[in-house]
Amino acid sequence: MSKLPPAFCWTKMGTEASEELTAIIRRKEWERQLGNGYFLWGIGQSLGKNAQVAARDILSLPAIFSPMPSKPKMIDVAPAEVVLWNAYVDAQGQTRKLPIHYFVTSRASLPSGRKKESHYALACFSDRKLNVQQDDIRICPSHLRNITTNKPLGSSQVTAVVRVLSQVDDNCNAKSYSVSFTTELRPPYCVQLAQPVLLDASELAEIKAISDVGDIESWSTLVRRMRSRIVDQIDWVQCTLDLGEMSMPLDWEDRVNFSDIQESP
Repeated sequence: MSKLPPAFCWTKMGTEASEELTAIIRRKEWERQLGNGYFLWGIGQSLGKNAQVAARDILSLPAIFSPMPSKPKMIDVAPAEVVLWNAYVDAQGQTRKLPIHYFVTSRASLPSGRKKESHYALACFSDRKLNVQQDDIRICPSHLRNITTNKPLGSSQVTAVVRVLSQVDDNCNAKSYSVSFTTELRPPYCVQLAQPVLLDASELAEIKAISDVGDIESWSTLVRRMRSRIVDQIDWVQCTLDLGEMSMPLDWEDRVNFSDIQESP
């Protein structure tokens, strides 16, 4: 990519839930491979209908990921508790299990100290490895506008669907951001997550160890073991559909004969 697309989803990323960014990107690359190109990227707020508005005339919406230049907050470096999210809420309000290979964590509490009751995730697809991309572009926030309100981005806005007023040039008088990698957002673009379960210290240590020095095989084994154990502890009375298979894409609704899906070995 040599220049910014006319509209895209932009998210700034950094240390989260005690994990450094390099480790997060590494395990998201493994998740992408396990999902045949699809993976979830956790974010703190909903996109509302902004992604659907931006993607009205296209099949997918570009998503651009930039590292935060500022030092991470202590609440992200050393949160009191970390949770693993195990379900998502569909458009009809039904709670459904995430496919077994998806692994999204977050802080258990908001900065106010109140427990998080929901979290969100971008539904991403990429046919390129995340950790080897090198896009020679920069993003200047002052050249962007929120897609539906046409307002400038707020200083605390971490993820937004935006349109481009102009490409970055020498006249950019605000801080610009580099690009680590780009993906596509595909329907449903952004999902609300549910059913968080606390991770204990030994589980967090195991996640960190494999993220730092492991490989995709050891990661897949850990994720399937951890997710399966936690899923068995949850009452799924509300769940009407199990997405099940790790190769299942995220444009899920009513387009697959789920009775034909079998658990992979």
